[in-house]
Amino acid sequence: MRAPAAVLLALTLTFPAVAAPRPAAFVVVSQAAGVVTGRDGEGAETARLALDKAPAAVVVDAARRRAYVSEPEVGAVAVVDLDGFARAGTLAVGGQPFGLAVRPAGRLLVTDWSADTLTEVDPAGGAARTVAVGQAPSAVVVGPDDRFAYTVDREADQVSVVDLSDFSVVATVDVGRAPFAAALAPGGRRLYVANVQSSDLSVIDLAFRREIARIPIGGMPYGVAISPDGGRIAVTDQEGGRLVLIDARSLAPAGAATVGDYAEGVVALPAVGAFAVANWFSDTVSLVGFDGRSVSHVPVPKGPRMLAALPAVEE
Repeated sequence: MRAPAAVLLALTLTFPAVAAPRPAAFVVVSQAAGVVTGRDGEGAETARLALDKAPAAVVVDAARRRAYVSEPEVGAVAVVDLDGFARAGTLAVGGQPFGLAVRPAGRLLVTDWSADTLTEVDPAGGAARTVAVGQAPSAVVVGPDDRFAYTVDREADQVSVVDLSDFSVVATVDVGRAPFAAALAPGGRRLYVANVQSSDLSVIDLAFRREIARIPIGGMPYGVAISPDGGRIAVTDQEGGRLVLIDARSLAPAGAATVGDYAEGVVALPAVGAFAVANWFSDTVSLVGFDGRSVSHVPVPKGPRMLAALPAVEE
């Protein structure tokens, strides 16, 4: 019997076009879930990374495509590679690391909530130097010229001014009760500080190192951010579930938007034209237009508290 002739079939397979994933516009730290997620401009999840127990604050080093997340319960700072959204290392700083900031050269500033200190760490080599600041430093901001850093000392009701050349405290500025977060105005002339227990926002003139105004917010102000043009100050009211907007020039109220339960962290997203607000007890993030008129809400993993904007990715 002759073997049947081989028959060759040419198959043309077609697949539906798949849209490229949108790049992440910001990251959210969900403390209860123990994860950090990347989010696009509409708030949709683009990536997720599991971290250690109860991560807290996050800061982005745009030049090096890295994010740092403090992990106070394990005495460490997680290093996240933003290109692969993977853990790239761990900085074992000890204590209870909380607030974070990055200097232009890449050195990391870390506050220790329980030790009442600010530490500078070289992520490449681990070299560190430490200075004592006020009680329970919850946040740190680097000045525009990289000469000074400012720690928000919650239990001392003050901001400490640290000279970065010799790493010494050169001044303190009294603010409201239980300050928690701070944001630097574009241009670096003013620092805005959210005071939780006095329900207001302190305005600090950095040249004179003094409080020049205190703006009533109401409720429990926990986070603060500034629009890219410097015209709007956004303050979260955790007790009222609101984002309060202030005109930066007149320091007068400019509206408020309802967000979610226990609103805490807030960050400005220039490419989106909105503020992103982490709603701790609602397990959502709210996107509020810089004018306060448009508001949307997206679900995120449990217990979102802090956020950070991401740099645009060049095509």
